[in-house]
Amino acid sequence: MSRQIEQALLSLMPTYGSDLPPSLVELAGSLLAQSRHTASTLKADEEVARQYACANIACERLKTSLDLPPIAPRPPIPPRIYKRLYTHLDNILPNPSSTPRSSRVRTPSSKKLQDGTPARSQTRALPSRATPTKEMSLAKFRTPTRAAARASKARRAEAQGSRDVVHPWIQPVIRHMCAESRQKRLAPTVFAGIEYALLPDGRPTEDAWVIQHVTDLVAALYFFVIMRVRSMTSGADMDREGYVPLRKEILALLTQACQEVTVPEYRDADAFWEGWRDVKPRDFDAAVAKVNENSWLSGDWYDGIVDVLNSMTKADADMSDHEQEDSEAPLPTRRADAMLQERYDFLSEARKAEFAMWRDSMLAKIAEAVPKESAMGIDA
Repeated sequence: MSRQIEQALLSLMPTYGSDLPPSLVELAGSLLAQSRHTASTLKADEEVARQYACANIACERLKTSLDLPPIAPRPPIPPRIYKRLYTHLDNILPNPSSTPRSSRVRTPSSKKLQDGTPARSQTRALPSRATPTKEMSLAKFRTPTRAAARASKARRAEAQGSRDVVHPWIQPVIRHMCAESRQKRLAPTVFAGIEYALLPDGRPTEDAWVIQHVTDLVAALYFFVIMRVRSMTSGADMDREGYVPLRKEILALLTQACQEVTVPEYRDADAFWEGWRDVKPRDFDAAVAKVNENSWLSGDWYDGIVDVLNSMTKADADMSDHEQEDSEAPLPTRRADAMLQERYDFLSEARKAEFAMWRDSMLAKIAEAVPKESAMGIDA
């Protein structure tokens, strides 16, 4: 788990070195553990980014004390959903630094000195800071050295490379494929897997095959996610007879996505589709073999499919129960402390039928008791 936390922290700070501060890693792990206790039930599309959000909160809380570089969040879920998740976790997770202790020194008024005079209030020490040296004062006015300039340029280039390696078409294509296959809630998981392969340890990958076969990698990781879901839901293993139709379906989804995904108006079409290539069946087979050779399926994103699937199943069950409750006719409730009880319900069908029988019986008794002559005289 510590390794996965470090990868999330490095992806948030691409310009940072490999040696992360222990206090930052410890705080991120602590926030993740506390979030699973205080916010144990998240939505399926939010559960994927739980660890990333806890790492982001840890960076924000320690960026001043640790002098961290600029934080560049690239969440594995849409920004609107991630902002809601980040705000929720930031509000419920405790922040000890937000409630500083009072530094006021109180002296009891009843305390006396030995000579009988009241004790004087203790004088608080005024905050002070060391006098800056000449070098410290002139440092901000001096021109940076060549070494510092090269290091800054390298950090900017590395940050730019991390943005370029995740092509702009990847996320909308994955979202389109999952929507067409009726697995829309799995889109954040597939995108997290792609980012895990393209940005190992938070830095752009140096694997030449990955750089040249990004489209093949998208298809292969989508295949493994779908296979994991089918194995968990139906328990069926993949064989040759099932592999070929699924491969054909995935390649058809890729072709359809390339034709139907719209390019944003502010982007150039050529720049938007940079890195895209047509995937053939042999390319797909090679990408599946490449995934099996690497450790891309050992990350937290792949293990989290179980939680995502459980959340999806629970949400579907709740929705089914809700629809069933809406379709049924509302029944009157009987409470012991309310007037709506059986003995007070005089307009029920049973009470109406009982009254009709009583009325007919009473009219028959009245007719028998009244003499016929009296009845004729009354009529006359």
